[in-house]
Amino acid sequence: MQITITGRHAEITPYLKQYTIKKLEKLTRFDHQILKGEVVIFRDRAYEVAEGKIHAGHFLLTAKGHGNDAYEAVNDLTDKLGVQLERHIEKLRTRRRRASPGKTQHKKP
Repeated sequence: MQITITGRHAEITPYLKQYTIKKLEKLTRFDHQILKGEVVIFRDRAYEVAEGKIHAGHFLLTAKGHGNDAYEAVNDLTDKLGVQLERHIEKLRTRRRRASPGKTQHKKP
């Protein structure tokens, strides 16, 4: 997975970058087809904000995490992206299991 981390008017330390990459790579356990991840970290008034996008196959997931520091914001972001990813994958699974309404099987007498 290709991960891009940027800071908007904020410095991204090597520890924060490593932590963010580690947290985003854990999302691959839900779906191995995640191609790209983008994270923007910035300060908004009294708290830190982390905005993120996940590109996987033919869909895009976005979320925004808040926290007192950048690490909490990244945690909140990855939790929200994980919930969205689980919901999307479950939707795909139930769609595959569902039988088509036009085909019904009748037993021959």
